[in-house]
Order: sequence, then C-alpha cells, then structure tokens
Amino acid sequence: MSDFETPIGFEDCWPSYRSSRKAKAGASGGSGLSRAGGRREGEEGRNPPTDPASGPKRPALSPEDKARLARVVRRAPEVVVKVSVPAKHDKQGNPIHVNRSTEAVRVAAHLSYISRNGKLELENDRGEVASGRAAAAAVFREWMDKHDEDRANGMATDRTRITTSMVFSMPGEVSPEIVRDAVRALAEQEFRGRHDYVMALHTDTHHPHVHLTVRTVGHDGAKLALRKADLQHLRDVFSQELRQRGVEAESTPRHARGIARRGEATPAYKIRQRGGNPLADARIRREVDAELAQNAGRLRDRPWDEAILQRRGRVMAAYAAAAAALAQSPDAGDQALARETQRFATRLTDTSTRRMAVALSLKLRVRSHTQDGGREAPIKGDDARRSRSHDKQPGRER
Repeated sequence: MSDFETPIGFEDCWPSYRSSRKAKAGASGGSGLSRAGGRREGEEGRNPPTDPASGPKRPALSPEDKARLARVVRRAPEVVVKVSVPAKHDKQGNPIHVNRSTEAVRVAAHLSYISRNGKLELENDRGEVASGRAAAAAVFREWMDKHDEDRANGMATDRTRITTSMVFSMPGEVSPEIVRDAVRALAEQEFRGRHDYVMALHTDTHHPHVHLTVRTVGHDGAKLALRKADLQHLRDVFSQELRQRGVEAESTPRHARGIARRGEATPAYKIRQRGGNPLADARIRREVDAELAQNAGRLRDRPWDEAILQRRGRVMAAYAAAAAALAQSPDAGDQALARETQRFATRLTDTSTRRMAVALSLKLRVRSHTQDGGREAPIKGDDARRSRSHDKQPGRER
C-alpha cells in the first residue's frame, strides 16, 4: 500500500459531466450542452496529481468534494430541474400527431401559459424584456418563421418539435429575483449564441420558479436533445449560480442521497395536489397484485434491483473512505464532518423501489382484516399465499 496522498473519488456519488453533444452535429444530429463556462466551481482542485517527493500523506479530499460532501450530509436544499413533456393526447383523449399544425398550436398555448396570457414579462436570449399578448405573439411568429426556414433548408422535418421547455425551481425561502438571475446566467452560458430562448418568472406557487423555453433547432442546425447527463449538468450549473448568490443549494443525484425511487411525474403530482388519484396508481397496483399472485406472493427480481444494491454499496464505501480520511485530520471542522458523514452513510439502507412500496401496502391491506382478539382473519386463495410468503421471507421483497 502506498503511503502517498491518494485523492478519494466520488464518481459513484456525483459523476463528472460528459456532454452528449456530437462532434459534428448536422441537421439530423442531436445536441447536448456545452461547457462554455469552462471548469465548474473548484474543479481545478479535483484529483490533484501526487508528488512522491513531497513525502508520505494521508488519503485526501479535494476542496470541491469536501465542500459538496458537507452540503450533502447536512442536507442542503436540492434544486429542481424538469423538462416539460408535450401531451400525447388532447383533452378528448385523442392522440396528437406531431406536425407543423399541432406544434404551432402547442407552442402558442405554451407561450401564452408561461406569460400568463401576457401578464408576465418574457425575456429572450438577446436580453430584451417585454410583456403583453403582443410580446408573446411576436415570439411565436418569429419562431414559426424560423421553423419554416429550417424545414425548407432540411434542418427540420414535419415531426420536429419546435421548442424544448424546462422548469427551474428551488425549495425554501428564496428570493424570486435570485432564482431568475441564476436561470438567466445558466441560459447565457448554455444556450446563448446557439439557440433562441425565452424565460418567464412565476411567483404564484409555493416556490418561485422559472420557465425556460428553448427553440429546439439551433443556429447551426443541431437539435437540442437533453439526456440524463445533460439534465444533471443543468442542475449542477443552477445550484452553482444560486450558491454564488448566497443561497445554500445542492444538485446531487438521488442515489447520492440514499433515494432509490424516481420522482413523481408532473401530471400525476398535479392531479394528487388537486386531491385526485392518478390512473397510474391503480395501474401499478393491478400489475403488482397480479405479479404477487402469479409468483407465490413475491415480486420477481428485476435487473435494476441488483444494480440499485450494488450502487448503494459503492456510494456507502465512498462516504466511509471520506469519513476515515477526515477523521485523521487535525482540523476540528474536518473531524466533525467525518462524524456527520459516518452518521449519514449508516442511514443509507432503504433500497426499495415503487413496486416494493406498493407490494408492502397490499400486504398491509390484507393483514388489516382482523378478527376479535387481534388474530388475522382467514385469507383465501392467492391472498393467503401472498401473506404467508411475505411472513416467511420479508427480506426478499422486490
């Protein structure tokens, strides 16, 4: 074992961003995001080279990773970045076929929505700010003219989405102006000079948020295609811009925080906020109930279940290594962070997915049918097999 300094890596916790932008993105090529802003905050301190001549040293954390680790274990608020998915069906339930006509209707409605029918200001990539229905209509006409030009030049087809829409928000008590300024800086770094865009600040919900709508076909003909890594990069840039404005914010992937389940889809969330029950809830209950009945009361193992367990093990190992290195530091702050990191890592035990949670709720529902004296009521057929299986092997639920 080497006695020289070995930087601790956190690639399994918060991997470095790798742009999905193709080297030569043409009319049919997809475009991710650029690194126009250069290195991220503190990136120059990450993984420093070792120097054998400098003498024996302990394993060390880069300043960037130490600062991020402190925010994670102290549960700094996490920024939210969502991409709005266009509706696939109209209000009557009929499928929407993507073409110029349906896209024109969608874009016009979206611009009207984010400007609150002209009551809110729209700010474009040229820094121009305007409000009123005429302002939204002007953006619509400009973008439709450019879309028609792109189609004529072969840079877009009849099925090309005209816009890509994103929502940026921050939980907690944060000034709406700070959120807007952070998104403006992000948009300038990631899209100015490459794509047309407009943004609008909304303050009529629990948390201020900004709608950023980008014209999908860029100035060079490359289409914006946001992938998972690109979305994480946008979260990283957004949280960095907030921190530079004095707001404690973080943007770690959910597995770094010990969260196995994906966030709820926006339509389902809105239905639940209105007191309704999303159809997806009933569908997944039927699927899980049928699977339990067909598989002796157990969920079948899925490939991602084992992957979740393996990733959780790597994340906990990274935190354990960081805690051990910090504990050896003579600095009292590092030692305190080591204890916080150790406590945080020991709580990362939940690897249950949504399917597992639904299966558990079904089991509890069956067990709720009790008789006098606290004994469980007789259960027949598949319910009986499901209940006995869970009682015998509670740790094998998937």
